[in-house]
Amino acid sequence: MEEKHIKTLEYLGFNIRRQDLTNDYWKRRAAEALALTTQDRDVYGCLDHTTGEGLRVFDIEGTEYLDVTGGVAVRAFGLRYKPFLDFEASLIDVINELPGQDFDAIPQTLLAERVAAITPGDHKKRVMFTTSGGRAVEGCMKSAMDLSGRRRFVAFRPAFHGRTGYALSLTSSNSRHKSGFPQGVDVVRVPYPYCYRCPCGTDEEDCSLECVEALRYALEVEGNDIAATVMEPLCGEGGLIVPPAKAVKGIYELSKEVGAYFMSDEVQAGMGRTGKWCAIEYHGVVPDYISMGKAIGGGYPMGASIGPAPMYTGASRHSETFSAEPKMSLLSLWIFKHMEDGNFLRKNKENGEYLLGLLGELKDKYEVVGDVRGLGLMIGVELVKDKKTREKNRKLRDAVVKNAVQKQHLWVLGAGQNVIRFTPSYTITRENIEDAVGRVDKAISEEI
Repeated sequence: MEEKHIKTLEYLGFNIRRQDLTNDYWKRRAAEALALTTQDRDVYGCLDHTTGEGLRVFDIEGTEYLDVTGGVAVRAFGLRYKPFLDFEASLIDVINELPGQDFDAIPQTLLAERVAAITPGDHKKRVMFTTSGGRAVEGCMKSAMDLSGRRRFVAFRPAFHGRTGYALSLTSSNSRHKSGFPQGVDVVRVPYPYCYRCPCGTDEEDCSLECVEALRYALEVEGNDIAATVMEPLCGEGGLIVPPAKAVKGIYELSKEVGAYFMSDEVQAGMGRTGKWCAIEYHGVVPDYISMGKAIGGGYPMGASIGPAPMYTGASRHSETFSAEPKMSLLSLWIFKHMEDGNFLRKNKENGEYLLGLLGELKDKYEVVGDVRGLGLMIGVELVKDKKTREKNRKLRDAVVKNAVQKQHLWVLGAGQNVIRFTPSYTITRENIEDAVGRVDKAISEEI
């Protein structure tokens, strides 16, 4: 960290000693001040907030890492992307905060029109902006309840839709997210279409849509008064699972049979990450609701609930203080424009296929790599004890992630119980991809 940044902290009233700029010191200090959430301080060091570029991040001791998390799918263009910074600098005179759900301003309206235009379907839509993906999910849920008069939802196992209120009711990827908290809404839960671990014992080629029939039976015995079926088009936190399109279509059609809305949670998989604006486009259905977040804000906290007009039965049915403030809206509009100008949908698809192919070679190389799957730049590597039993190997996954971070200097995350997650920024190069796979390869070889 340069001296000028230390002086900034000193100006704010903190005595920062050069000898205290160590991972151990700041992890201890953070543990004393911050509530425990999702940090794993046994694996990750303290990041340096003053340096980094593209896919290169640094810890406070100066160690450089290749980042394939993309800020957990938030940083569309990586760190300090100069075109983005240049545009942001041009907005110095733009007001940061105007209460967008109380008063209109041009940038938010233009962004709503843009979001509605890129999401599937030519039906009349409305958009409500939020400050997170979880809140975007809840905005859609409240709309579905308001318009339908129903209170019950269909959700899947595994699934991740957020950790707050109604969204937490839908989540089921880790018991630690939910244990001890009350269920906010009634949920009919069925298995996610997970072909590698089909609960019915079939594979994709022989599939007779048993997962759809499981939902049909659940609705018959638990209640079919469903407000909406909420589904990730690519299961993220639950394990980077790609469902077969015919299963998604079957679930969609069954939802319509019982008069329910269908919602696609695109918080992680949307904004072009998979090579399409919305991952649900791979499955050939047009959802009634879409929740977006993460990359739509380009690093700023933003989400969007997209639903059918009028979305709510009246005024004041839903709102929050912050809602795509002018500067944030303009930055988001720039992201959409830059993605189109730079053909990033095509690039994400092609780079994703390249990454998937190289990771697939690890599946051929190692008995412990059971499955490699994904769409675009959203890919998972599932680790098992052996290919025959497919028994989940969480212990190995945790060891490989720790090795990758601490020894190979690959900034990477896990997902589900035994999956390594790749959600890199869209500026990733073929050289970065080869480098990342090489580091994962070494981490696996050193831990088996």
